[in-house]
Amino acid sequence: MNVNIIIADDHQLFIDGIKSILVNEIGISIIGEANNGLVLYKLIEDGLIPDVVLTDIRMPILDGVSVTKMLYKNFPKIKVLALSMFDQSVDVIEMLEAGAKGYVTKNVEKATLIQAIHTVTKGEYYISENLPKEIQHWFKKKSVTIEGTLTRREKEILRLLAKGRTTIEMAQQLKISKFTIDTHRKNIHKKLGIKSNTGLVNYALKKLS
Repeated sequence: MNVNIIIADDHQLFIDGIKSILVNEIGISIIGEANNGLVLYKLIEDGLIPDVVLTDIRMPILDGVSVTKMLYKNFPKIKVLALSMFDQSVDVIEMLEAGAKGYVTKNVEKATLIQAIHTVTKGEYYISENLPKEIQHWFKKKSVTIEGTLTRREKEILRLLAKGRTTIEMAQQLKISKFTIDTHRKNIHKKLGIKSNTGLVNYALKKLS
């Protein structure tokens, strides 16, 4: 799968730097750039639809938080990954609450940036490990809150996933149809914000095994 990206930052030198890093990366294409949030939104509104937006927080005319809120409301399939020099808790939380799927600082290594891009593309969250510990705690608390929306049956299915059960095996054990299992899994994907089946299995292993 090729990941199409638009970069938004008010420093052209930084945009050029990111482009030089990603230009030869297989599976990643830079399809646009913007120097503020308004230009970014207009590009997308006019039909240039990326899979991922890499955006700074502090930008003139329309900042990263504001444009992220607009994208989350009107173009929910687009994943926003904040790429900023700011690493204070208030900035990170504000972006995540606005709808961003990830947050990395500008001093991360190339491999970390690429991993973050591919992670958010799958609909999963990515938070830099070098961010303050309170961010990690906030994120874990948010995850617990999301998990609390799962039904008893959905939690049972997650536990069976952690044990490596197939859809057919789960249907037999729970005495429900394969179609019902699939429906529950789709609901779990939606509630947890995890797009891929592999991501869901990894989540189940991490949380419940």
